[in-house]
Amino acid sequence: SLSSCPSYSRGALETLHKYRLPALMSASSARRLTRASSGLHPEAYAALTPAVAASCASMLVARALLAPAAPVGGHFAYSSVDSALDGRALAAISLGAGLGGALIGHLFLAAVAAVRRPLWPQAPAGEACEAAVERRWACGPEARQVLVKGGVGAAVGLLSLLFPQTLFWGEGSLQHVLDGQRTPLSDVWPGLPPALTARALVDVSSPFPAPAAAVAVGGAKLLAIALACAGGFPGGVIFPLFFAAAAVAHGFAGVVPAALMPAWVMSLMAATQASVTRTPLATVFMLGLSAAASAQLSVLLPPVIIASYVGVWASRALSTATFFPYKRVD
Repeated sequence: SLSSCPSYSRGALETLHKYRLPALMSASSARRLTRASSGLHPEAYAALTPAVAASCASMLVARALLAPAAPVGGHFAYSSVDSALDGRALAAISLGAGLGGALIGHLFLAAVAAVRRPLWPQAPAGEACEAAVERRWACGPEARQVLVKGGVGAAVGLLSLLFPQTLFWGEGSLQHVLDGQRTPLSDVWPGLPPALTARALVDVSSPFPAPAAAVAVGGAKLLAIALACAGGFPGGVIFPLFFAAAAVAHGFAGVVPAALMPAWVMSLMAATQASVTRTPLATVFMLGLSAAASAQLSVLLPPVIIASYVGVWASRALSTATFFPYKRVD
């Protein structure tokens, strides 16, 4: 109930003040004192334990049985931040990335909606359709399906001739933009041959030559994702959004000091993805667990956590639209 909010907040603030913990940990500590099912829908609470058990079991099977000798940990490298991130920098990066990520996410959702409307005229409510009710826009004659998907595929392919960085979903090539293209595109999966990168407007084998080049790559990736989503192609948006946001983040190289760039890049990635999917906590875990062992997570995660939640709150203020069709359960 709303009457419990002041006590939760007071407990979180006291924990934060006493132990100097990140805000999310403080809130979690205060929240942990309540019943495990507090604030959860009964069906969600019933499914929580099996979901956690299945996740733990899959991790143990994958690591202990299928790849027992493989080292545990992520592989995305972030350069050292050391003591460059002070209190003022923390506030500027977390708030700036949160607001910037919300704006990027809002523009992405608006682009998907704008492209989707002319491609898929919404079917009447009573028309039979194989798709779910909330996906009636994907209904229509088979010929339209072929023409739309073929046209969208051709548009994304033509875009990749000018920006080969946009090819594929972005997870395998994410390191390429994390460090501002200091890692050549040929050194990351799948290792594109020169024939596919010869027409690139931004050289894929050298660092971004200017902030505008980084923004162009990020914008092209966002356009490719928006076209694919509007065209009804299956697939996720998480790592594609990470890729686009990391590229856009390097467009602020003239404003953000080089020593703080890793924190800024990770924070903008988190805020952008969280603002689209409304999953701030999961976003923090994904970025934290996918980072290499050398990443200074105790320094990087505080601004990332704040930026993720600021991104969600700011995106809600901009629009109620989300990528996933969430429904409120009273």
